Amino acid sequence: MQPISRRQVLRGATAAAGALALPGTLPVTGSAAAAAPPHRWIGAGPFTHVHDPSLPGRPRYLNDHTLIKAAGRWHLFGIVGDSARPGESPDSEAEVAFTHASAPGPYGPWTPHADALTVDRSYFGEEHLWAPYVVEADGSFLMFYAAGGRNGAAINLATSTDLFTWTRVPSGPLFRGIAARDPMVLWIDGEWVMYYTELSAPRGGRHIVAVRRSADLLHWSAPETAFTDATTDATLSVTESPCVVERDGWYHLFIGPRGGYEGTDVFASRDPFHFGPDGYAGHVPGHAVEVVRDGQDWYASAAGWFRQGLYVGPLQWRDDGPPPWQSVDNPVAGADLEGRLTVFALDAGDRSVLRRVQLDPETDTWSTWESFGGSAGAVPTLGRNADGRLEVFSLAPGGAGLHHRAQRPDGGWYDWEEFGGPAGAAPAVARGGDGRLEVFAPAPAGAGLARRRQRSPGSPAWDGWDGAFGGPVGAPPAVAANADGRLEVFALAPGGAAIHHRWQTAPGGAWAAAWQVFGTAAGGAPRVARDGTGRLTVAALAPSGPAVFHRRQTVPSGGWGDWQHLFGWSAAAPALAPSADGRLEAFALSPGGARLDHRWHADPGGAWAAAEEFGESEAPLAATPTAAADATGRIHVFAVTADGRIRTRVQERPSGGWGPWKAFGERLVAPLPAGSPVY
Repeated sequence: MQPISRRQVLRGATAAAGALALPGTLPVTGSAAAAAPPHRWIGAGPFTHVHDPSLPGRPRYLNDHTLIKAAGRWHLFGIVGDSARPGESPDSEAEVAFTHASAPGPYGPWTPHADALTVDRSYFGEEHLWAPYVVEADGSFLMFYAAGGRNGAAINLATSTDLFTWTRVPSGPLFRGIAARDPMVLWIDGEWVMYYTELSAPRGGRHIVAVRRSADLLHWSAPETAFTDATTDATLSVTESPCVVERDGWYHLFIGPRGGYEGTDVFASRDPFHFGPDGYAGHVPGHAVEVVRDGQDWYASAAGWFRQGLYVGPLQWRDDGPPPWQSVDNPVAGADLEGRLTVFALDAGDRSVLRRVQLDPETDTWSTWESFGGSAGAVPTLGRNADGRLEVFSLAPGGAGLHHRAQRPDGGWYDWEEFGGPAGAAPAVARGGDGRLEVFAPAPAGAGLARRRQRSPGSPAWDGWDGAFGGPVGAPPAVAANADGRLEVFALAPGGAAIHHRWQTAPGGAWAAAWQVFGTAAGGAPRVARDGTGRLTVAALAPSGPAVFHRRQTVPSGGWGDWQHLFGWSAAAPALAPSADGRLEAFALSPGGARLDHRWHADPGGAWAAAEEFGESEAPLAATPTAAADATGRIHVFAVTADGRIRTRVQERPSGGWGPWKAFGERLVAPLPAGSPVY
């Protein structure tokens, strides 16, 4: 039977939408999200690297920065520092200068100039220079920046008439705060408004975006709170680099790091002094994001410790709903009915579904890439029936609907079928102890989590959606079967405030009545895998991405041990895969994609060997790789580079060492970051 295209599948979607939609029991929560749509959904990209602040023989990064257009030319000012080794973070206390460059347009070409400002330790205890923001008023330019030290966090001011020579105001800091930094200034309704990063209290407080008002840019009101993060753990900031812009009567607050170090969330409000999590309006895959407008065109810029310089991309305003999350695996791989490892990815051009099959595991020969469906909104997810048949679950462009395609008993494939209505991601899939597949799909923007299962093992018929299974969620869920066959689901709370879990009370049976807290704040979707002892391990990224932690069952299907450190700086939760002898292997990607680290169980009891770099992949990776075993028991690691090429590395023998990186076909695939919302 010939596959039909995704476009053919979608022709009947409009007429059938009422029957296919995830049920109305997936409510959108909160007053700010009540309208449809209440605001335009926001994304950005693709980003282009436009400026490198490095010096000869001295690689440098750009971090928090500002862009301003004056006399027809754009000027860039930003934190600059010496680059660290991939995966390591520089010393932010050593950030003591602001770089300066100018260009005719946001995409350049950028001309470097002498540093605009360097630290002056004789100036009221100034010890570092962070996060400049420049505005023009009454023929002068004013640079607001953070420059605290032993005297406490401070917001300072320097002025200029030409953007090249800057003079600090003699009166000293404009004000001090608990953690005051990252100022941004905007003219709103006849007054100047400053947004900045702060804590709500010296101890036990939450991360907030504070706001002050001024008539003259020198004297500022007492602070108000414009946004309070849901996270109660204030050890790592998740309200950095606030940027506010207005469009069509809506104000949009951009803050990060969210969804990892290189992520920025957007919140919309009619009131520029009050934003809330219910006003979630999109995501930009970048760090320290700034938004500027040039005529009718909007741009987002990004930078950060793990990038060498400035990146610029088009800011996207959309009326057709929130962007879907990507699958946690890109590409995705699994064994089919005949035990052949099969890889699915999205074409780099039209994002059509592609497939490649391992023809001979012993010689590791593969078929060519072939079309497996029309355009999709996310990399598909896989389920494997009790008889070994694969089932592929995909998401229509923009999250318009879910679709699936099952392998036939003879090894061929049935056509694509509609599987559900609008969704926020391709579903998580697992097979329970009763042999039935179950899927878990978030609603658009994560407003709820719905569940659906097969009526019998391997059946083409499915029960209806349980739209009240849970939610809201802040990322695609993870699901795995316990050793006794009971399924267990792990989901990130909105904004990364916590990880929750819920489990079956018996194989194939009812679910625990309520979600339980499984972990505190996290920076992205968790991952889960079962090792050879039958115990589950969950790995999760810390807020802002400085580390990965893991938690393992104390006994198969039983309770859980404490959270323990697994990796340092990472872009997302690591890929987890059991070797043939049951020992887990873990692979973590650094922010920026320059380094891939590898750890493994040194023994079946779960002690981890020290982390090692997993070889050079020749190009930065776009996402955490996928790991899957073939019929010989050898694990294959598949990684997508930033330019869309898949590279692979394979164990030389089951549970053994590794061969070199190799190209995996010439076809370019979409380099989509795992777990992130992408238009």
